[in-house]
Parts: sequence; structure tokens; C-alpha cells
Amino acid sequence: MTIDPNFVIPLMGAAFIFFGVYIRLGNLKQVYWKSRRSIIGYIPLGFVFIFAGFYERASRQPALIFYLYLALFVIMIGLTIYCTTRPPEFMKPTWVRWVEKYPRAVQKAMAATVEDGNDWKQNVVSEVAVDAWAKQLARKLPKKK
Repeated sequence: MTIDPNFVIPLMGAAFIFFGVYIRLGNLKQVYWKSRRSIIGYIPLGFVFIFAGFYERASRQPALIFYLYLALFVIMIGLTIYCTTRPPEFMKPTWVRWVEKYPRAVQKAMAATVEDGNDWKQNVVSEVAVDAWAKQLARKLPKKK
């Protein structure tokens, strides 16, 4: 039995898109904290895999269509890099936008709480809960002089 890469690679792309959308919808918050925001790039990365799976077919097309394919492929790679390094606001889960309203020191304290294994999920169920959590952690931070 042989595995057809022209089938498997787009299937992997679909899995990346599904996983990225699932995270974007606010699920698997633990994975988002551990990924250092790079998980947002999974959605365009999925499209890169889908495009890669069609390379062989695209290469048999007329030159103009093939060059259009290559241009879209390069754009998707660039978009993947951009979304991984600087995720656009509209792609971030809502709870992440709530967290990112606070200073970097508070965000680091939140991340430390998560990494320490403390129960934190109830702190990101609503904007009010995030506000209360941020205020609680901000009080514990050393004061600047």
C-alpha cells in the first residue's frame, strides 16, 4: 500500500486549519498559552499545505496559471510567517484580546500562573473575570520606583 502525498498533504492542511479555527474559537486555552501565540499561524499554514498538495497539478497548467499558483503559494507562506510572529487582532481569540489589554508585566504574571499549573481557566471566561484576575496579579507585582 502506498500513500499518495497529493492526498495526505492537503489533508494535513485541513487538519491545521481545523485546529487553528478550534483554538481561535476559544478552545484549548492551555495550548494557546504554551504556543506563545504562534498557534494563530496554523490557519494560513493549513492553506500552505493545501497549496503544496496541488503543486504537481498546477505545474502541468499553462504558465500564467502556474505563476498565479506560485504567487498565491508565496503569499500564503508570507501570511503564515506574519500571523505566527505578529498575529492580527481579528485572528486572536476574544479572551486573548482581553488579556492583552494589560501591561506586559501583568501578562507575564498570568502566563506564570498558567505554567505553574494553577487553576486559571475560570479567570478567562469573561472580560470581567480577566479584569479581576489582572487586578489581583497587579497587586502582587513589585512596585516601580
